[in-house]
This record gives sequence, structure tokens and C-alpha cells, in this order.
Amino acid sequence: MSKTTFTVADDKKTLTVERTFDAPKEKVWAAYTKADLLQRWWGPRGWKTTIKHMEFVDGGYWHYGMTCEDKSQGDWFGKTSWGKAHFANITPQNSFEYTDAFCDENGDPIPDMPVSRTLLTMSEVDGKTRIVIRTEYDTPEALAQVLAMGMEQGLTETLDNLENVLAEHS
Repeated sequence: MSKTTFTVADDKKTLTVERTFDAPKEKVWAAYTKADLLQRWWGPRGWKTTIKHMEFVDGGYWHYGMTCEDKSQGDWFGKTSWGKAHFANITPQNSFEYTDAFCDENGDPIPDMPVSRTLLTMSEVDGKTRIVIRTEYDTPEALAQVLAMGMEQGLTETLDNLENVLAEHS
């Protein structure tokens, strides 16, 4: 059974992802907000993340590329997928919001690709941190598109990577 749960809301355009990590909230927060840590775990298995820009402040943004380094992933091998997230409503060690879009290496949005709006919250109980990632898309079709692209597997593997990085520093 996966440690990560995915729930599609009745509106069919909102996805909630939940997971608990055996680490204090300040460590999980740092892993999300410090570029040197974030690039160590962000992305699915077989992919390496490069951060071009990271300014984790209200109104700041994160521009990143994920490059497939796993030959077994066929046509994806050697390709880079770019994203750009804009941050808002940051409440240190508790929550932040971001709008994330597929883009090119210059940070220009890719037309006809879904844009997501996410609220990530963290809570700590007995030294463990629970994250809840609530993401909304403009339409049910946009959510269906990212799910069809393998987002559930990719995000599960990404959060597995986070768990490994957190364990290294416990």
C-alpha cells in the first residue's frame, strides 16, 4: 500500500494528496524551501532536477527543469521538462500557495498545458509531519490530462525521494 493518498474531489478538478513523514516539520519545510535540498529530491525516479531560480518569498518564483537520466524510460531519456511556480501566502513552517505551469527553459508558459493552483499545508504530531497538497485545475479535463501523464506515479516517487532525503539527515 502506498504511503501517499490521492483523492479527486467531486468537482473532478481538485486533487488532494496526503502523506506523513517521520521527520519534524522544520526539516520537511526546509526540504521544500531551500534550493540545495529541493533539487536533491524533486522529481520521479530516474530524473534529475536543476533549479535555474529559487526565491521562496511571497511573489517570488521557482524555475526548474527535470531531466530524464534513465534509459529504460524510452523516449523520455535525455529530455528535460520545465516548470515554473509562483509563491504566495507563505506562513513559515505551516503552509504556502503556488501556481505552477509547464514552461520552456526561459520560463515562458507552454500553451494548452494545464496550470495548477496549490495550497500545501504541514502539521506535526509526535515528531512526524503530515503534508496535505490541495491542487486545483481550471477544468476536469486539465486534471485528467496530468493524471494521464503519470502524475500520480511521478509524485509518489518524488515524495519517496523526499522521505529518503529526510532519513539521511535525521
